Order: sequence, then structure tokens, then C-alpha cells
Amino acid sequence: MSQKTARIYTSLAPVYNDLMKDVDYEDWADYVDAIIQELRPDAVSLLELACGTGKVAMYLEELDCYEITATDMSAEMLEIGERKARFRNMQIKWKQLDFYDIQLDETYDVVFSLFDSVNYIMNEADFLKMLANVEKVMHEDSIFIFDFTTPKHSEYVNDKLNTDGVSPDGIRFERVSYYVPSQKVHVSEFEIEVLDDDKITALRRDREVHRQRIYDLQEVKAIVAKSNFEMLAAYDDFVIEPAHAKTERVTMVLACRRNP
Repeated sequence: MSQKTARIYTSLAPVYNDLMKDVDYEDWADYVDAIIQELRPDAVSLLELACGTGKVAMYLEELDCYEITATDMSAEMLEIGERKARFRNMQIKWKQLDFYDIQLDETYDVVFSLFDSVNYIMNEADFLKMLANVEKVMHEDSIFIFDFTTPKHSEYVNDKLNTDGVSPDGIRFERVSYYVPSQKVHVSEFEIEVLDDDKITALRRDREVHRQRIYDLQEVKAIVAKSNFEMLAAYDDFVIEPAHAKTERVTMVLACRRNP
């Protein structure tokens, strides 16, 4: 049986929640809410970029104080999220969107992107392109929240992310993860097999290769300095305290630079 290499988060979409089963999405939502309450407590409208299957958006919607638009480039991921939200009668807007090409008429009080999605941006030029697109949907009091993992994180997890399993829908998956320090690139290779009804024979095999550029704090600060944004905060992991040289995951908050 032949194997094809799929666009990322296409074949992986049905097993994404199984891969992320150890992630506490409610904690992530609470952290985003804590940052908003710290820096923009009057915020109402939220735009999530690269939302995946939208679990954080759903937990934020449960707070009953935000109007949420959840977006992702993967139609397959959005379909899963929208179906679950509809079943729970949640009032979330869902849109397919590439954060390199944001075409929306509205502006939002808060734009956010989580789960190291920006680590998929492989160079400075594309990082600045993403920031320029985010700026288009922000007003003068908006904030942009995003997180990224650092070399400290990749050095720690390296092969700890290796996993395999079978989803309830009969999809077998395997992940091989490794970090290449000389290139500051973290690679995750996924093998996905769609099994028959007996969950034994593979009916189709796909492969996805995910590459992430691993930035340190100073690199991202330098990129932001070249944009039309200013940094309001850079937090350490999941606390409202400053990030430092040993921080594994930085959560950064930006605002549009005000004219003097």
C-alpha cells in the first residue's frame, strides 16, 4: 500500500485530540483570561488564530463574557470544532483563515494564538508578515497574545514527545519527535493509518512532517522591534511573571505602537 505525505493537520485532524489528550485546555483558557483581565479587562471581542479544534475557544465561551471568532487554516480541524460547539449550542463564529493573509472587516479587542503555533513560522520575514496581518484586525487598544517554545523546551522534551496509539475511530498514529540544535528546528514526523472496522488492516497510510523554528526570547524581541508593535509583556510559562533565559514557553503580549 502506498503512502502519501499530507498537508499538515489534514490527515492528523481526526487524531489531534488524542495526541493532545494530556493538555489541560481549561487551564490554557484560564491563563488567556487572566492575561486579558490583567491588561485589557474591558475586552469583549476575541479572535483566535490557528485554533485547531477550538477547545480553548469553547472554554473561553463558557465564561460568558466574550464574543469569540475561532479561525484555522485547516478546514478539517475547523469542522471537528464547529461540530462539537454546535452540539453544545455554543455561540462561536468559525472561519477558515491563514494568518499570513487575514481578510476580515472587523477589528477585535484581543487577538490570540496558542500552542506554539508561531513556531511554525520559519523565518523573520514571515514572522513580520504575520504580525502585519494581525495589525489589520486590531484597533488602538487591542492586544495580541501568543506563545512560543524556546530551545530550553526542545532540549527538555526532545524524544519525550514520541507516542503512538489508536483513536476510537480506528486511526492508528505514531509520532517521532527530535530537535536539531544546530538549525534550531524541532521536527515531528507522524505516520497515520486508517484501519478497517476490525481495527487491524490499514486501508490508507499517510505521513505528515511538522517542522518548527525554535526561537529564544531575544530573537522574538528583535523581530517585534522591527514591526509596528510594542511589547507589553513576556511571561514565563503559565504565570503572570516575566520570562527569563531559562523559560521554556514564553507568552508574549503586544500592542500596536502608538505614534509619538
